[in-house]
Amino acid sequence: MGEFRRPEVHIPGREDVAGVVNSVRENLPSPLQLAYYGGLGALAALSVIEWPVAAAIGVGTVVAQRAGEGTSGSAPARSGARSDRTSA
Repeated sequence: MGEFRRPEVHIPGREDVAGVVNSVRENLPSPLQLAYYGGLGALAALSVIEWPVAAAIGVGTVVAQRAGEGTSGSAPARSGARSDRTSA
């Protein structure tokens, strides 16, 4: 005779869902970046530019932004230094 076993299913709780939502929010691009990537995707979808070119532009943008975040003496710090010189 066959035997039926009920599968064990894990139903996520509130903490699990809140953790996932927070993780997603931290990794989403800003609305301006979403518009940029959306426009880039639209250009590729309408065949204004080829999709490999759009992908290369998108990846290059992400790499440049991440490299800019890790450097010391970023643009906001330099502009703050300039404003100190002009106000003194």
